[in-house]
Amino acid sequence: MKNLNGALRDPLVRATALRLTLAAMIAMVVATGLGLENPWWAAMATWMIGQPPRGLMLERSIAQFVGTLLGAAAGVAIALAGNPYLELTCLALWLAFCCGLANAMRHQRAYGAALAGLTASVVVTLTTGTEIAPLSFAGARVADTLIGIAASLAVGFLLQPRARAQSLSARSAAVLADGLRLVGMALQEHQTDLVAREAAFLSALAAISAGAEDAAAGSFKARRRLRPLNTMSASLLDLIVVARMIRKASQSRSITEQADLPALRAALERAADVLEETGELAPLPALGMVERTAAAHAELQAILGTFAAGLREVAQSHRALADPSLIVSTARMRPQPDRTGLKRAMARGFLAIATSALVWTLTGWEAGRFLVLGASIFTVLFATLDQPLPLVRQGLIGGAVAALAAVAWRLGIVPFAELSWLSLLLALPLFCVASLLQASRATVFAGLTFNMFFAVMARPVDMLPSSPQTVVASAAMLIVGVVISDFFYRWVLPMDVDRRRGHIEASIRREIAFASLRAGTPLAERHLSRLRHLVLEMVTRARADTAVIGDAVAALSLGHIAMRLGQIVHREPPAADGDGIAQDCLRRLANPIADPAACGRELLESGRAIVPEKMTSAVRLAHLMARELIDHPRIFKDTATR
Repeated sequence: MKNLNGALRDPLVRATALRLTLAAMIAMVVATGLGLENPWWAAMATWMIGQPPRGLMLERSIAQFVGTLLGAAAGVAIALAGNPYLELTCLALWLAFCCGLANAMRHQRAYGAALAGLTASVVVTLTTGTEIAPLSFAGARVADTLIGIAASLAVGFLLQPRARAQSLSARSAAVLADGLRLVGMALQEHQTDLVAREAAFLSALAAISAGAEDAAAGSFKARRRLRPLNTMSASLLDLIVVARMIRKASQSRSITEQADLPALRAALERAADVLEETGELAPLPALGMVERTAAAHAELQAILGTFAAGLREVAQSHRALADPSLIVSTARMRPQPDRTGLKRAMARGFLAIATSALVWTLTGWEAGRFLVLGASIFTVLFATLDQPLPLVRQGLIGGAVAALAAVAWRLGIVPFAELSWLSLLLALPLFCVASLLQASRATVFAGLTFNMFFAVMARPVDMLPSSPQTVVASAAMLIVGVVISDFFYRWVLPMDVDRRRGHIEASIRREIAFASLRAGTPLAERHLSRLRHLVLEMVTRARADTAVIGDAVAALSLGHIAMRLGQIVHREPPAADGDGIAQDCLRRLANPIADPAACGRELLESGRAIVPEKMTSAVRLAHLMARELIDHPRIFKDTATR
């Protein structure tokens, strides 16, 4: 009630709720007028799409239609098996596949994959063991969805004000200016506010990267900017890491010899100031400073060369954001799904559906089909979330209230309403209240579940009489299905942010190992691009924890060290690194590390006898690697040895 009161006070929430209700009512009226089976499914499509910004609504509608079409086809194919046991087994396998596919995909594509699983479950559970023809039922489901999509788009584009969001170019320019200043800070000795600034900047960069595709939704022009934005984000990450490497590599030098690093920092800060004032990035002064520093300090030439390349790429990608016709390099951040989470989602999807289906088949309850349906809806819809339990709990509350309301409706309202339009009109206040909850961020799934469950169970435009036993049993089984989903999310195969972060850490170690094994080959860059993506995923889930963000940056630093060591091994004459330190470091990174801090100390000890003037590039990189292992042992420690 507190959240409902807040929703009523917020004009934006009220407007969204009114659009949701209007679209749902239009969809249900049109579907009823056309004589479609189960016209409430048309309203459910409008609630599933919601009322996001226009461009995102268009792409979500496409995902809704494609997912529904694929799910309907899969549902018909499964239903043609003719054997309930085989049908439910195939349904469990299909739900498991859709849960895994949703985890492997991103943004609206993941939503479409979830809809494919949900729709197949609707077709199979509501036709198995009945006289209903699966093909006609699935066709009606697709038609209802099309009506719901059309109603949502019509209401959204006619009544929803155009969003006045800051453009990707403007947001990226602001973050780029902050990034250049941060890179300048990272070049010098450790400063008291560097860690906090680094965490804040990387969090902002991760937020832009994560929301870029949704921000560009519905616009081909904006979508053409995604690749340069990807390149800019990757290059900024590299610059921060390489700047740290430059600072650490130069820490043993005298104050006089370090004087050129403050000058380089000043050049970067001037470039950031010009960028904020004019929107143009002029990297030439900073690049000139890099070249002079490299000429003065031969042992830093390789690292400074990488730094200069990153700075040029940042400038080029910034220009491409303003002019998408410019060509940028291929994507330097490749999405990498959480493989462990994907496997758990598939296992959870199969077991939850198989368990509910087993209860249905063993008991023979007619209402058992709603048990499978309830478990299917919540298991597949929340399969990709980091923290699904609070939302499942919301859905359980909203569904329970909807079940009680639907029972009261079928038994107390429908027998006396007589006319379908009067029944729908009487249900309108309930849909409005639930839409208010759905439009509020804090209670979105409670409102969504109420609307969906009430529509399915109350069937406000269906005036055929229902027996009390059937209505109560169906409502109860639908809620028990949600309880089964909650049980698997909570106790059997749980998922939360900390577990997801642990999976990402394991993926980070795996990509570092592969980059080390394939160092010096073209495949190493592919692993580094995955590592960049995983680092931003880690930052997104860090919840402003500076230690976690520091671990993520250290991991990317090791990826760069592995790349450089591979270049030394494959491109430089053996005499340049006769001590084999490069091969030793790559071997260590390619295998699980039981004690990273001890490994780092061992590397430092092995190079302690070498005088600074005779240190090779590999020895300096080994020292950098050692410091990262010592300073950030947790993320490099293999999970099996913890």
